[in-house]
Amino acid sequence: MNLAHEIQAARKQIDTILEQLARKVASAEPVQTPSRRVAPEVEHYESIYPLALDGAVFKGTKPTALLFSDTERIEVYTWKMVFCELLKRLNKDPEKHVELMNLRGKIAGRDRLLLSRDTTGMRSPHKVANNLYVETHYDTETLLRILTTRILDAVNYDYSGIFVAVRNKP
Repeated sequence: MNLAHEIQAARKQIDTILEQLARKVASAEPVQTPSRRVAPEVEHYESIYPLALDGAVFKGTKPTALLFSDTERIEVYTWKMVFCELLKRLNKDPEKHVELMNLRGKIAGRDRLLLSRDTTGMRSPHKVANNLYVETHYDTETLLRILTTRILDAVNYDYSGIFVAVRNKP
């Protein structure tokens, strides 16, 4: 077998593995880590998922809290609050603040800038810092994809330990 065939065979194996992982993520069950145990009465009220899940998993849900560590829980009530709280936390780190400032004007959606030095052209801007605004007029899935893949990944922010509590459907 020549090198080209070996590479093609390896790609097929990798594609198969990635498809299996994608199916697992799409059908993911809530994550309940041992250190994040909640009282029985709360357990039925909300489920906890990693922020790293595909944003489609969160469609039609309402967030109740962001969980950053075993002891830190920040109450949130909308996906916009999740988005803004994470950016606020990111902006507190001086190194990440500089990286966010460097991204202004470089991350654009279809019609609008996602990060900008002013609110020009933004439909629903949120002020992160002086001369740093972010567009928040998106649906849940898009907002979370923008947050994770376009902003947090761009500044190399590890969000694997961040969880979102969502209200269970009655």
